[in-house]
Amino acid sequence: MPTYVKMIVVLSLITLVSGLALGALNEMTYEQAENNILKFKKIPAVASIYTSLLGSEESKEVIEEKLLKEKISVDLGGETPELIFVIKKDGKPHAITLERFGQGFGGSLGVITGFLLETGQVVGIGITTMSETPGVGTRVTEAAFVEQFSKITESTIIKVKKDGGSIDAIAGATISSRAVAFAAEQANIEFKKHKDKIIQSVNQ
Repeated sequence: MPTYVKMIVVLSLITLVSGLALGALNEMTYEQAENNILKFKKIPAVASIYTSLLGSEESKEVIEEKLLKEKISVDLGGETPELIFVIKKDGKPHAITLERFGQGFGGSLGVITGFLLETGQVVGIGITTMSETPGVGTRVTEAAFVEQFSKITESTIIKVKKDGGSIDAIAGATISSRAVAFAAEQANIEFKKHKDKIIQSVNQ
């Protein structure tokens, strides 16, 4: 066998083995990565909505543990089932959350939005993932900005004021502010579109 053929065979084998090894490693770490996102990003975001909506003397850890048990998957026609967290009041479903994404300055920006089941009113948001500029775009997590989304009414246009909406953008961080508003508005549209199915799934 010519030397160059041997080299091609060896390189092909190395590439194949490396690819299989990386694939196996990715499969092994994927579930752990998803669990970390759930535990350290999504659950705290939902917990902030829970506390804002209901108030609570329970510890952060107790609330987050409770929310971990109150999640369901609902098929809303997307590529994968929708992960929905259920916020209960007096033991009964009171509100739910949906996560959507906007394009921030540093990339995709994740927002979980809470809705009252009975009225469909937006009752708050929590930021899940982002890569915004520290001290500028990251200010979308500040209470002064986030609390605007707990005062949404039927007449509220969930866009920043520069886009004809009702939300005050953070000075110097319009793109990040716009991404949050966009994500919340997309969640609002999705909830209204699938409200009956969501309520049915939650009450099963």
